[in-house]
Amino acid sequence: MVFTAKFYIGYSDINKDYNLTNTSLLKLFENVASMHSHVAKDDINESEGRWFLTGYHVKITKRPQYGETVTIKTWSRDMKGVQASREFEVYNEKDELCLTGLSNWIRINAKTLRLERISPELYEAYGSEPERSNFNYSWIEKLKESEKNDYEKEFHIERNFIDANNHMNNVYYLDLATNILPEEVYQAGELNQFIIMYKSAIKYDETVNCSFAIEDDGYRITIKAQDKSDLKAVIKMIK
Repeated sequence: MVFTAKFYIGYSDINKDYNLTNTSLLKLFENVASMHSHVAKDDINESEGRWFLTGYHVKITKRPQYGETVTIKTWSRDMKGVQASREFEVYNEKDELCLTGLSNWIRINAKTLRLERISPELYEAYGSEPERSNFNYSWIEKLKESEKNDYEKEFHIERNFIDANNHMNNVYYLDLATNILPEEVYQAGELNQFIIMYKSAIKYDETVNCSFAIEDDGYRITIKAQDKSDLKAVIKMIK
């Protein structure tokens, strides 16, 4: 099953060049995935099951701009055990494929907070399409921390970062990564390919440590607990 929805790119979605930002893109992905879950009768109003992101890989070939109405297509690529893989495609008004995304998830029961196996009924409701793909794999390889640290900064997590699951929403991990970029890197513009590995939930009132490292093919940002004992996420921005 391929689920399709249209979204208008508004002022809050764009950067200084009037292009869709990476953060706003992830918000669109989150919303269209939720809409697909509603059609599958698996959204938060109908099910005790919850989907938690473990990773994103996004490739952008042409950024949508302010005022455009984009068409987003999403589908379940694969499901096994407690894991699921979902893909996204975004088309502009000329029906050009602008970007693709692959995401990985795990399923947790909201009441027991334990991992929950995907049932045959749920698998059928989502109608996985394993042969339809823009990537040559279903499961994103785990990112490692950088072996060096060029710069680091601490951030305190306020209430506006927290979502309905009482965790920092997945979109804000990318915001933290953006806010640690050196000014010359930030002003050069967002990179068109990135990978995010979500490792551990961040909660309200936590202080996290973010480190930035320059690599041959881009940048790597590592997010940890303030004392650096707990890895929260690793984000790779690729040139």
